Amino acid sequence: MVQTFEEDRLEKLLGHLAAAGSQEFMTWGINLGLSKGNEAIPGTSDPVAMLSHLLEIDGNPIVLLRDLHHHYTPQVQRGLRDLYYQWRNQGAHAVISASSRQIPDDLEREMAYLILEMPSQQELEQAIEEWVADRGLKINLPIHLIGATLKGLTLAEAKHALARLADQELDDRRILEILQEEKRNLIAKVGTLEYIPKVPELHELGGLENLKDWLIKRRELLVSPDESDREIVPKGMMLMGVSGCGKSLCIKAISSAWQLPLFRLEMVRVFSGAYGSPEIAFANACRLMEEMAPAVLWIDEIEMGLSAGDSDSMLSRVFAFFLTWMQEKPPGLFVAATANRIDLLPAEMIRKGRFDQVFFVDLPTLSEREEIFRIHLRKRGIDPESFTPEVFADATAGWSGAEIEQCVIAAVTDARMERRDLELKDLYASRKQIIPISQTMEEQVRHIRNWAYERAIRASQEE
Repeated sequence: MVQTFEEDRLEKLLGHLAAAGSQEFMTWGINLGLSKGNEAIPGTSDPVAMLSHLLEIDGNPIVLLRDLHHHYTPQVQRGLRDLYYQWRNQGAHAVISASSRQIPDDLEREMAYLILEMPSQQELEQAIEEWVADRGLKINLPIHLIGATLKGLTLAEAKHALARLADQELDDRRILEILQEEKRNLIAKVGTLEYIPKVPELHELGGLENLKDWLIKRRELLVSPDESDREIVPKGMMLMGVSGCGKSLCIKAISSAWQLPLFRLEMVRVFSGAYGSPEIAFANACRLMEEMAPAVLWIDEIEMGLSAGDSDSMLSRVFAFFLTWMQEKPPGLFVAATANRIDLLPAEMIRKGRFDQVFFVDLPTLSEREEIFRIHLRKRGIDPESFTPEVFADATAGWSGAEIEQCVIAAVTDARMERRDLELKDLYASRKQIIPISQTMEEQVRHIRNWAYERAIRASQEE
């Protein structure tokens, strides 16, 4: 029994195996019966008649039985068991294909169960090269980047995505957008995962030099073909810190820095019950991510969605699965989690071996605040040099990056409402209207910073 959504790929693989072993290859379906190549064998559409025919033939064929699990009558089960005892010592094989595990209890010990994994990136790249060559197209994007974008799709789905590129003159950016749409459609079927197509560049982060340096140094390990690098491939990162200081933005920048697709695990949907029991929904999402690797998996505010809970609770079972999965997941799948209150997480969650590093994203320093002001002014088409960002940076000590952004947005909004260009007075006015979280939640912010001082690496360089 082989579980797969790619019946055509399974047939091709079995055909190659038969040819390599000089064996006859046959297929069966309820509509056409047994077939050798394009030649159908009369009278074999009925499953019982087909099994009787196989019992009478000589040789050691490989036979693909499509959807036989829909016909597991007592007679069919008896025929399969007879076939097993007759063929088990002569090298012949009967392979039943189905999209889910379908094995009768009576045949549990006689039937091997396999899952045909999704195409590897190497298989995808080969299919992409063949597809491009067959159509005489010229695509400037590296094949490995296209393969990484389509990772997790079946070969048929990948070719469907590539077909959208035919007969169009597209730049590299638009090609990636089209391929990413196909990835987003696949993820939408799962429901608990969200594909994040647009991510900021690393240079769009203000400051955070220690974090940037850590990411840049490990960039090559995620996609390294060298087997000796597999043991040191980064597994994950935890970002903790004050709310509004850019933890989520940092996660998105990891994706662009490493040129890997980014997926967010929606814990609310996992626990909603809309996609089955939370344990099954969470496990399915994790296994789908294994097929997507290399990729970045983002779990936001992990302390709210995953904790040990009571020993008998459903939450505790999900937590236990996550710990094991983090330890055993394949190389190339990087888990990036954010937490506002990491002290609420149990020690086994953040120990070394699951997350490579815990970074603390603190309130921005003076130079970082100035850089953040410049970034948000430039983002809105405004020359920052006309607005003395160094003065505003000095006047906003204790502000988070989100508060600085909101200050700029509020000032631009006021100017637009009056149908004029942004003026210095707008920034001064909006600054006076914002009370930073470091004041409104002073005790909580102090607690977070004190906890992280000796327990995490600062994402920013100290001034």
